[in-house]
Amino acid sequence: MYQISIIIPTYNERENIPILLEEIFSIIRTLHDIDLEIIIVDDNSPDETGKKAEELVGKYPLKVIHRSGKKGLGSAVMEGFALSKRPIIGVMDADLSHDPSILPEMINSLREYDIVIGSRFSEQSYVEKWRIDRKITSIIGVWLAKHLTCVSDPLSGYFLLKREVINDFSLISPGYKILLEILVKGKYSKIKEIPFRFRTREHSVSKLSFVEYYYFIKQLMVFYKMKLLKKYESAR
Repeated sequence: MYQISIIIPTYNERENIPILLEEIFSIIRTLHDIDLEIIIVDDNSPDETGKKAEELVGKYPLKVIHRSGKKGLGSAVMEGFALSKRPIIGVMDADLSHDPSILPEMINSLREYDIVIGSRFSEQSYVEKWRIDRKITSIIGVWLAKHLTCVSDPLSGYFLLKREVINDFSLISPGYKILLEILVKGKYSKIKEIPFRFRTREHSVSKLSFVEYYYFIKQLMVFYKMKLLKKYESAR
């Protein structure tokens, strides 16, 4: 049986959470041998997302972590990973942009692969109503990060992985692109990317800020330094 924890960081997602959970579990209920729990990590949302999530605990296999302030997406994911005791862990956004319909394929792919990524940049992927500024920012960010990895969307926020991928190191990324750190540092041999429909958010706004972009640039600099150091040491 697959035992899976999916971490969903939230900040002002009160309207989206009930919709997302119903979408996820309406799909999971049709599958066999899947034991899925959702861990919501809420950063003290002013719209009381955490309270709304607590109301749904009896309806779904759900845990809710309430944090005292807006501490960032990366640290929220790490806190969720720490709470989970399951062998498969993953991440989804709360804003309905990540289509749960590919979850069965993602889960089944873990029979053969160590990391499975929902990709926005595969040939069959489709992004709804992507604002030109967000599209340009994402393309530039992915282009910079791709030189560190072997995947088309190393900045995806939608992925599943086997826990042993991250057993040998501590995640430190405070920003929103925690997958990049996993791809750079993790212990894995096979990755699969699955195209999906990146949906337009309906009831919330982007959580990305200047601080998150700053963390990303800082993260890139650290990882490029690591790559150059490894290249230098191997050449000695």
